[in-house]
Amino acid sequence: MESQRKVLWIVLGGAACLGVLVLFAMPFFRQEGNSTVSSMRAGPPGPLPSVSPAPGRDEGREIVPDSRPDLAAAPHLPDRDKGRLPALPTPNQAMIEFHQKAAAGFQARLRQDTQHLYGGLFQQLGLSPDVEAKVLDILTQPQRQLEEQAFEAAQKGTIPAPMSPEQMRAQMAQQNQQLRSVLGEDGFAAFDQYRATLPDRIIIDALNQQGANLTDGQSQQLLQVLTQARQEVIGQSPVTRNLDSMPPDQAATAIQQQQALLLQTVSNRSQSILTPQQQTALQGIMSRLSVPPKTR
Repeated sequence: MESQRKVLWIVLGGAACLGVLVLFAMPFFRQEGNSTVSSMRAGPPGPLPSVSPAPGRDEGREIVPDSRPDLAAAPHLPDRDKGRLPALPTPNQAMIEFHQKAAAGFQARLRQDTQHLYGGLFQQLGLSPDVEAKVLDILTQPQRQLEEQAFEAAQKGTIPAPMSPEQMRAQMAQQNQQLRSVLGEDGFAAFDQYRATLPDRIIIDALNQQGANLTDGQSQQLLQVLTQARQEVIGQSPVTRNLDSMPPDQAATAIQQQQALLLQTVSNRSQSILTPQQQTALQGIMSRLSVPPKTR
């Protein structure tokens, strides 16, 4: 159940990134005569480009119609008053090419990130390149599907509706069955155990990327501390089992309390493993990964 919950968060994260992708694509789709698209940046994932407001728009104010004659003479657009994005024109060749480039770049980075996350498991299981490729296809399929849905929604001027918890559980059950068919029962059991530690491995990886330079021994000990603490504070907590039935505000408060306790528990148990500088970096990373307090 714990590993399933974490994968659901990963899927939600992919959906959020796709929402940014749609917003990034909007200015291109709206402007006729835009003849070129900046080439996709190669290399490791980096921050998405910032999106400047289109002319005539100001957050919190009424949207002013485009000054072009064809739109200035157009009748009132009710969708804009409702806060929805205006429907996009029928895809032309430039729009299709842009989508193909954006989708290819997104999928390549998604596949690269997924391979990095599960690289240790692939080595542990000794997977052949063909089997590894099949596993990556299965793991990235939900995000690839979301990318297609995001493009289709962009044509209608909407944002893709998030999946319901029931739909996500059904999707994950299907994914698990596909993984079993490729890895076998023993391989899937190892995969499921590894997947349950992904949040902790991500923290360790972030530490090293920030220059913490953990030794192999430190990494293994910290992984054990993180996994055990998270299981005790979150996995075995009755609060976690009741989150789905709580009102959103109450659930957010409960999660924040759990995260504060988790941070304190990890800090106490890792003092003999990490240097003071590494401890400070660890606390900063875990704080940034926490659910922020709700502003009122």
